[in-house]
Amino acid sequence: MRQLISLGLLLTTITACAASKPMATDASPAMGNMDASAAAAAPVPLEESHFARTAQGTLSEANLQKILDQPLELDLPGRVGVLPIVEAEDWRGPSPSYDRVTPGLSRFADKLPADDGFAHVTEMMPIPSGALGMEALREIAARYKLRYLMLYREHVNETQRANGVAAGYLSVVGAFVLPGSTLEVDGYAEASLFDVKTGLLLFTVRERLGDERRSNVWQRDRKLGDMREALATKAAEELAKRTRVALEDLRLALDTPKALPAAVAQPIEATVVGAGQ
Repeated sequence: MRQLISLGLLLTTITACAASKPMATDASPAMGNMDASAAAAAPVPLEESHFARTAQGTLSEANLQKILDQPLELDLPGRVGVLPIVEAEDWRGPSPSYDRVTPGLSRFADKLPADDGFAHVTEMMPIPSGALGMEALREIAARYKLRYLMLYREHVNETQRANGVAAGYLSVVGAFVLPGSTLEVDGYAEASLFDVKTGLLLFTVRERLGDERRSNVWQRDRKLGDMREALATKAAEELAKRTRVALEDLRLALDTPKALPAAVAQPIEATVVGAGQ
């Protein structure tokens, strides 16, 4: 009797194992097909620049649509270069004016968020604004072997004008000691994250700078230069903070999946509820 019971239990176990094997075999191809479909449905990130390799950097309609359709890829941590964009020396050539290198550049580079994905930050030689086209940015980045560029630019206007105290210049002594001139500095500093691989600008942040002070007639140009340097240095620190916020916002935007349309999401929800019931 005991042998019959043992034999019955053994047959039951063998039957259960045999029945479970076809289910596992059938489920494996289904899961493989789902993974393959998901991989095929995932859009390929933008891998190259579609802009023409000319100073104008023209873009065809087909390439424009490719850029808009393909998602961005944020490859961090990576090496980043801070490139100063300065005004050209004159209209006859693209040579930048090295005498007017942006004073806030070094402070901005020092304050960049190295802990937020910029593994290494380096300053770069200046190039003139717009004189060589956007493709020149990719070429100079390749010489430094950089994945991203921070394009740093300062636009500042310096003016000096007479104020009401200048009436005292009618006296001989007043012309030398009275603060009859008003010195003004006004403008902004900006930084843009440039993707060397795709040739796209990922974001731009800007910080305004400006101040005015009264002065006598002595060394007004030097005083304007000192004002500009102090304002640019302070603005560079705030610009670095704005860069940190913009970089984090960009990360969140790229990591957050797009919501499915209501027409697509509703059948999926209904299927899940039905399965639970």
